[in-house]
Amino acid sequence: MQRVTATCNCAALMCLPELVLPWAFLAAADSDAVWSCFLPHDLPQFAQGVLRRAPPSKKGLFRCLSDQPALLPGKLVSMRLDRATGAKCYMLSARSLPISWGETRQYWEWIKLRSHEIQANNRFSEAAQLRGVWWLLIRGKIHSTMLCRNSKYAAYMVFKLADEFTKLDFPFQEASISVGGNDSSTCQVCLQAYMEDGDDGVPRKHILRSSWEIRLPRMKRRAIRLTDDVMLPRKRADGWMEVELGEFYNGEGCDGDVFVTLMETEAGVFKSGLIVWGIEIRTKQ
Repeated sequence: MQRVTATCNCAALMCLPELVLPWAFLAAADSDAVWSCFLPHDLPQFAQGVLRRAPPSKKGLFRCLSDQPALLPGKLVSMRLDRATGAKCYMLSARSLPISWGETRQYWEWIKLRSHEIQANNRFSEAAQLRGVWWLLIRGKIHSTMLCRNSKYAAYMVFKLADEFTKLDFPFQEASISVGGNDSSTCQVCLQAYMEDGDDGVPRKHILRSSWEIRLPRMKRRAIRLTDDVMLPRKRADGWMEVELGEFYNGEGCDGDVFVTLMETEAGVFKSGLIVWGIEIRTKQ
């Protein structure tokens, strides 16, 4: 019975209506032996007090970690479990990211988030807001052993645009990912644009105009061509935007740092208005 149950999808197990299951199957589906198959054997240590009530079972722990992220010691990184696969997914706070000129208030400032944003996600209390730079360089790093083996992951920057923003549309930013010092994959990113599904289900691309651009005559506005090879953000359920920075495969023998980079350092264009909450690294089907 346990062998059959363990091969079931963990998300499906939680959704099975109890009335249609025999009592013996219900008992097996709730057993620690079954849910141990879905919990990673190497869960990290969590910050004190993050799991307010210790889940009484393996099933309870899985539900707790798949419903919302839990902060790690230092409270600069959070982890959650993918509900469908049980894989470990992480978010690196903006404070944990090396941001060029990030500690210089002339260029960046740290802003406190609203209490409901923090409580709703059990995440970070602050974000980095770009006041203005000519050189944009944001990096993130996580060791491959913190991730699940033989799994495909993608990295996403979670961000917003301030009420006043400018020159984040063009030239495009460059995103890259490297694993263990190997050659990195790169792609182009446009932060001042977004993608959404239309009423007919067909995705549409949109460019956000800053206030000074809107005041320009239409003939003087720059025509930005958003081709299919440029990654565009999408809106998240929590109200933030996210844009994919690339993907990678965490293989069986992988043992090294995963580096994620977003940069625009060559055009000499003054950019402002970016609000960075962090970089999320999660599994990708």
